[in-house]
Amino acid sequence: MELADTSACVNRVLSADERERTARYKRLEDRVRFAVARTTLRAILGERVARDPAQLEFEVGAHGRPALAAFPHVSFNVSHSGQRVLIAVSTLRAVGVDIEEANPALDWRTLLDAVCVNEEAPGITAVREFYRCWTAKEALLKATGAGIGIGDGLKSIDLANGRIPPGFDFAWLDDVDGYEAAVAFGVPADTGPL
Repeated sequence: MELADTSACVNRVLSADERERTARYKRLEDRVRFAVARTTLRAILGERVARDPAQLEFEVGAHGRPALAAFPHVSFNVSHSGQRVLIAVSTLRAVGVDIEEANPALDWRTLLDAVCVNEEAPGITAVREFYRCWTAKEALLKATGAGIGIGDGLKSIDLANGRIPPGFDFAWLDDVDGYEAAVAFGVPADTGPL
C-alpha cells in the first residue's frame, strides 16, 4: 500500500477507536504501519466472513486478546516490528504470531534469564537462536490467549525439552530477511499437525 493511499483507507475502513489509536503514535512511520496493519487485517477478515471490512466489530477477550464479534470461530493475530507486519487468520484453529527485527548488536545474553528456562540457555549461543526462541514462545503464548504478561510468561515454555502448551505447535518462518518470525497454532486432536 502506498503512503498516499493510507489516509483514504484509514478514513474509510478503520473504526473511530482505531483512528484514535493511529493518531496516538508519535512517529509517522509507526502511524502508517499501524493503520496499514489494521486495514489489511480488516480486509483479510472481511473476505473470510464475507462482510465489509469497515463494518467488522472487535471485542476484547480474556487477557486483552482481540476477537471478531459475531464470528467466534475466526482466530487471528498480528505482530509488527521494524518495517514488517505479520498476520495470521484461521477458521480452523487458534493462531498466534510474532515477528522481531533482528538486531545483531543486541546484547541478548542479558535477556536470557527473562526469556529462557535454565535448560534452554546453554543451547542459545547466537543472536539468531535467541530471537528464534523468543518469537516461538511469544507466538505460542499469543495462540493460547495467555499473553506474555500472564503467569510465568515466556518462561512457562521450554523449547529445549519440548514443553509447550498442550494442544499447540509452532513453526519458524525462515524467509523474512533481517527478521525472525514464528507462527503458533492449535492442533485439534482430529486434525493432527499443520
